[in-house]
Amino acid sequence: MKISNRRIRLAKLGYVHYRTSKEYKKLLKNSKINNVTVKKENGKYYAIVNVVTEVEELKKTGENIGIDLGLKTLVTLFNTQEIANLDLSQEEAMIKKYQKKLSRKKYMSKNYQKTLKKYHKWVDRKNNKIKNTYHHISKKIVENYDIISMEDLNIKGMFQNKKWSHKLQQISLYTLLQMIKYKAEWYGKKFIQIDRYYPSSKKCRHCGKINHELKLHMRKWKCPNCNKINHRDINASINILNEGIRIISSE
Repeated sequence: MKISNRRIRLAKLGYVHYRTSKEYKKLLKNSKINNVTVKKENGKYYAIVNVVTEVEELKKTGENIGIDLGLKTLVTLFNTQEIANLDLSQEEAMIKKYQKKLSRKKYMSKNYQKTLKKYHKWVDRKNNKIKNTYHHISKKIVENYDIISMEDLNIKGMFQNKKWSHKLQQISLYTLLQMIKYKAEWYGKKFIQIDRYYPSSKKCRHCGKINHELKLHMRKWKCPNCNKINHRDINASINILNEGIRIISSE
């Protein structure tokens, strides 16, 4: 298998033209290539190249973070910083529009194929928007913090809830979690996941009392023991950090 600036030689297919960024072209030239997998996605072909390369560890900052992922607020950090969910309303509307058009056309006719290309265009736009944003968020978190503590999300269980399933498909929480995890490993940071059944939202960060009466719609709640006011997501992120540090200390 050989790769030049514009062409890649694949088994059985021979030389094929490809496009990628300057950064990746440089990486392909200077790295040992293990294998290449070709896949088709939304009408386009992609070559996934597995390479051997070295990643420099990031400098330690001395800062730690607890992260709570959610449906209403995408990311809540223990220092009260919040990152809102992406606005994908335009992409979702256009995807639905072309889905309806496809259903009315004869399968694989010329008009069907033209509409399919437009449909794939909006699906790609949505997916690329999510991936691009998540790469920026995950890289920034890993750059700024040495210990990153998060919950082990029960994604399958969450999908069983009809109210949440569509939103979960839109925002792909698991994708963001995995990005933070592998980047932390790459750059020499400590990533830890606490037990999914740990009551991070219900536990008062001030006194440790667990509020069993807390409902999902309650964004703020008063602790029945110490009377302190807790913001649901911020309280959860602080508890997640404390539990993560406790687990690391015990190890």
